[in-house]
Amino acid sequence: MLHRLPRVTSPDLLVDMDTMDDAGVVRLSPELAIVQTLDFFQPIVNDPRTFGRIVAANSLSDVWAMGAKALTAMNILAYPSKKLPVSVVEELLTGACEKLQEANVMLVGGHSMELQELFYGMSVTGTIHPDRVLTNAGARVGDQLILTKPLGTAVYSEALYKDGLSDTQYREFSSSMERLNVYASEILRQFDISAMTDVTGFGLIGHSLPIARNAEVTVRIRMNNIPFFSSFFELMKRFLPTQTWKNTEYVEPHLGREEGISDDQYALVAEAQTSGGLLAAVISIGSPERSVWIPA
Repeated sequence: MLHRLPRVTSPDLLVDMDTMDDAGVVRLSPELAIVQTLDFFQPIVNDPRTFGRIVAANSLSDVWAMGAKALTAMNILAYPSKKLPVSVVEELLTGACEKLQEANVMLVGGHSMELQELFYGMSVTGTIHPDRVLTNAGARVGDQLILTKPLGTAVYSEALYKDGLSDTQYREFSSSMERLNVYASEILRQFDISAMTDVTGFGLIGHSLPIARNAEVTVRIRMNNIPFFSSFFELMKRFLPTQTWKNTEYVEPHLGREEGISDDQYALVAEAQTSGGLLAAVISIGSPERSVWIPA
């Protein structure tokens, strides 16, 4: 559908929709490019202030995944004003602004509207030198994948919805989603990175597929090396998300599994993440272990 849309093209459009990257990038001058992204979603936690922090962290992440500096943000808010008190909306926006302050990003406006459901997100603008843009398209044979946050937000979210999370598990869950990816991005940029993205709605395998396809390489995911939340395997027995089929259906035609990888294990790498970590391809050599792979 996207390929059939009428579009304006330009040699200054450095990253567009074709590569399924995290943000669009347009060159403004030989020394400066602008990075643009937006995201919004429904509440994943019950506390509005925490949800605001998670939304900001998730929205800003796309700019950092491109190796860029986040500069400004705008709110995208829809909510039932007759059902939701103003104090709740204020808490939501305050939480988001706390994360913007932490990231030194300016809030410059936004848009709100009346809806029966609450949706909140941000559009974010960043800047970068045109020659330093990190995309999901440059992975090299021999690179090692680094994931900067554990997986498990979908399982923990399902457990929270069904009152199955302890206070300790909730803090682990929420603090991971609140954590800004700018810190990981700054560390990763000190190394030789060929490709980078963040892991969100398409899950680990869904965000690995464009890396493989765009660079015409095979991405191998070693199951024993994937980080998960501390209680993930305990909770997944009771609260395994039911929507992983969307991501597995998307990736299945391109994916192979070694013997011993069960459907449940496969679901672990397919579950959607909220405000997940960065996935970077860095020069290194790893040892072979049981894995799934996504060929070009």
